[in-house]
Amino acid sequence: MVTFIHTADWQLGKPFARVEDVEKRSRLKQERLDAVRRIGDVVRQTGADFVVVAGDLFDSAHPTKATVSAACDAIASIQVPVFVIPGNHDHGGPECVWEQRHFAGECRDRAPNLRILLDEVPVEIEHAVLLPSPLHRRHSSSDPCTWISGLDFGRFGDRPRIVIAHGSTVDFSSESDEEDTTGQPNFIDLTRLPTHELDYVALGDWHGFTQAGPKAWYSGSHETDRFPRSGQVTGHVACVRVGRGTTPLVEPHPTGRTRWLVHDQTFSADTGPELLDATLNSLTGTSGPQQVLLKLAIDGSLGLAAHSRLDDMVSRWHARLLDMRLLRKVGIAPSQEEIDVLVRADDPLISRVAADLVARLGSGDEAASLAGTALALLHDFAREEENR
Repeated sequence: MVTFIHTADWQLGKPFARVEDVEKRSRLKQERLDAVRRIGDVVRQTGADFVVVAGDLFDSAHPTKATVSAACDAIASIQVPVFVIPGNHDHGGPECVWEQRHFAGECRDRAPNLRILLDEVPVEIEHAVLLPSPLHRRHSSSDPCTWISGLDFGRFGDRPRIVIAHGSTVDFSSESDEEDTTGQPNFIDLTRLPTHELDYVALGDWHGFTQAGPKAWYSGSHETDRFPRSGQVTGHVACVRVGRGTTPLVEPHPTGRTRWLVHDQTFSADTGPELLDATLNSLTGTSGPQQVLLKLAIDGSLGLAAHSRLDDMVSRWHARLLDMRLLRKVGIAPSQEEIDVLVRADDPLISRVAADLVARLGSGDEAASLAGTALALLHDFAREEENR
């Protein structure tokens, strides 16, 4: 029986281009490196003999030198052997990262426990036999695991045989992240593998911790990097215990720290902004908003004062959170009291403009929406004038 850690899809150097704040983008990139160090904690907790990374250690086949150096330092902290195959993001081939002088030097000097498996040949180690299926290009029309069926398994003795592969399977099509929507056809047909000769299939590409077959698992990404699909477990590595001819025991261990949350809210009363504020405080919890990315959809309607309070609240939360993706479809429905205050304002210009906008508000077309927005701005302007 051997114990090892299965992980994949680190995508170190991922740019997070949709996050507007440069400092927050840097924090997200650092979290992915810090999560590698937390894999070392899992190794020590579980007594794992080695780690396999099933593709996409880097987000690109050409990461920066700084990313390579930082990755090697983080991998060295794991302290046990780390075996890596190229995935679709960091595929092998001419001039890829794995062939570059800087990587070779940093790997030698900073991470002597790191071994890149670039060829489809069995790797026999003390506790197991590794069967790597590296990707040599980003998109491949052939099954990367085809070579395994032709092996002479008798020479491996009673050591467990572990496939390491990166690609999609029947029930788990390749995941594209929000910054890259290119399809990935690297299809792995699990039914064509000699399952009786194999003991575990370590898969990468699907970013959630998921079983893909009787002996096949996706570990998911070690740090969450996208808003989750329903039921998807993210930010974990898999601790695997397996022997020759036994059913693998696979347990998820959390290593991620960022939280990607989704929340929808409909406003039906002017207390809506305060209720949303309380809800977001509850959602972010004790970890605080500094570790949270939020996809927020809000709709319904609010009065002018409530609309202004919503603007202020959204601005505060945008500053607190690592990122906020806001879908806002909140209509403006001023109360009669708010209308009267504007129409009867002491400033005749405000009064005339307000009366015209109120008349347009009832048109029910796009002009009504623009009128509502203009009324909200006029309300804020009038409030600022009063406070001067």
